[in-house]
Amino acid sequence: MKLKYTLEGAENVKKAIEELLAREKDVKAEVMNSALNIQKEARKRLRDYEAIDTGHLRRSILVDSLESGLACEIGPTAGYGPYVEFGTRPHFPPPDALEAWARHHGFDSAWPICRAIAEHGVPEKPYLFPALDGEQRKFIERLEKLLEEALK
Repeated sequence: MKLKYTLEGAENVKKAIEELLAREKDVKAEVMNSALNIQKEARKRLRDYEAIDTGHLRRSILVDSLESGLACEIGPTAGYGPYVEFGTRPHFPPPDALEAWARHHGFDSAWPICRAIAEHGVPEKPYLFPALDGEQRKFIERLEKLLEEALK
């Protein structure tokens, strides 16, 4: 994709736009830096919750660069990630989904776990959204600093 623009007059505005375009590499670096900070904090939060059994959820939190580096997607590839983040209301889960976990923890069957979830649900343990909230302000401040430097 090629960007073409024509700007006549207002030399300071033209210079600022050219400077911003030249700083695209710096913006991409800040985007990736923030994404990696969010990933690191989310993994730390899971450890702090002592919500790590095998470490699969923690390892599954990945960063994917999008839009030629101007955006990133951060999140778990483990299918149960949202259930840890948001918790669940009381419901009866499929026993097959919990059978391996139950046996790993010394249960003969997943039925006692299923019954407990049916009665109480699963409490939320937010790890990703708090990590995002903590990084968001810092990211904006760093971008504002880049903009200020470009406009000097």
